[in-house]
Amino acid sequence: MKVTGKVISVRINKNLEKIVERYSKERKEGADQSEIIRELIDSGSVYLALKGYAQGKYSIGKATYLANLPLSEFMDLTMELGIKSKIDKEDLLEGYENFKNLF
Repeated sequence: MKVTGKVISVRINKNLEKIVERYSKERKEGADQSEIIRELIDSGSVYLALKGYAQGKYSIGKATYLANLPLSEFMDLTMELGIKSKIDKEDLLEGYENFKNLF
C-alpha cells in the first residue's frame, strides 16, 4: 500500500520504541514501523477526543473534528464505550425547534 502525505521526522523515546515493536510483532502481515506509528497516532487522537468529550472539555462537534471522524461514527464510539451524552434536554428541544423551522 502506497501512503502519500507529508514526511515528518520524529524522535521517539525508548518506551515508545518498545510499544511500536510490540505492535509490529502482533501484526500477522508484518506491518512496518511507519504504518504502526500512523495507526497509533490515529487511535491516540480518537482516544484524546473521546476523553475530552467525556470530561466535558470538548463539545461533540469539537471532539469529532479533533478525532477526524463523522459525527455518527463518533457517537457510535461513545455508546460502545458507555460515555454518556453531554446533550441536555434544552439542547434537544432547541434542536427540534430549529429542525421544525426548516420545514
